[in-house]
Amino acid sequence: MIDRVATLGITKPRTRSARATFWAKFTAQRATVIALAFLAVLILAALAAPLIAALVGHGPNDLYRTQMLDGFGLPRGPNGSFWFGADSAGRDVFIRVIYGARVSLVVGVVATGIAVVVGVTLGLIAGYRGGIVDTLLSRLADVMLAMPLLLFAIGISTACSTTPQGCMRGTLTPGLNLVIIIIAVFTWPAMFRIVRGTTLSLRETDFIEASRAIGQTEFSIMRSEVLPNLISPVVVYSALLIPQSILFEAYLTFLGLGIPDSTPSWGGMLDQASQLFSVAWWLMVFPGLFLLATVLAFNLIGDGLRDALDPKSVQRNTEKRAA
Repeated sequence: MIDRVATLGITKPRTRSARATFWAKFTAQRATVIALAFLAVLILAALAAPLIAALVGHGPNDLYRTQMLDGFGLPRGPNGSFWFGADSAGRDVFIRVIYGARVSLVVGVVATGIAVVVGVTLGLIAGYRGGIVDTLLSRLADVMLAMPLLLFAIGISTACSTTPQGCMRGTLTPGLNLVIIIIAVFTWPAMFRIVRGTTLSLRETDFIEASRAIGQTEFSIMRSEVLPNLISPVVVYSALLIPQSILFEAYLTFLGLGIPDSTPSWGGMLDQASQLFSVAWWLMVFPGLFLLATVLAFNLIGDGLRDALDPKSVQRNTEKRAA
């Protein structure tokens, strides 16, 4: 039997898959695409930092005092061999900026990952179980949020940096791991509150009641019914939490309490630049631009994810542009 639709010359509309629809919404804004491309290049450069250093012929801690320090011991600016100039020790700023991207990305992703795992787990349990469990976990999160973050972070970093052995019998030692743990400890409550609030609204829905009626266990319901519905808010907030972690690492390192000078870090480079900015502008401009661009890129991607995963957000943005 001949298809009547085909006979009339009418083509059936093609339905987009969920993945294609998400990608179309995510890339609808040019700023989001540019941010994604920038982060892709930055990640590739960070991964290939040793190769780039080998091609340039400069290591992140190699000293070129004869070439790049003048008679007064001040660093020289950008030139054909040192694209971003040199720092006060005669090290290549360009290579150190590329290596600094590794530290910022590792801190941002790993610290956020730990905070997401802790926040989602505790928020899911508190929101679904309720009662005394919810009360205890919520009060713990409130206490953590009430703490002056920067002061406590400075205190912990200072206490654990007085000796090479660190504190807690060597469990927390100065350096990258300590910074990641500090950031994760103070950022999981925000994720906890988002997950708890969403879980509370999902707990009383019909499909959850149906799952209970057929005899599913609480763990099974949380894992197979509630958790998939938390993916959208968790992904969006995680993308916004990464730049906060990157900035916080820069704050600590800028204050001399984060990453040691032997490991290139944007915050450490800005700390050194503050003393020589009047005579060596490049020391602050280049790491500062990379830090600014990276944080902005993650924020733009977070906005793009919110628009792609939340239809109400797209409608609100459209109404604003129309007004």
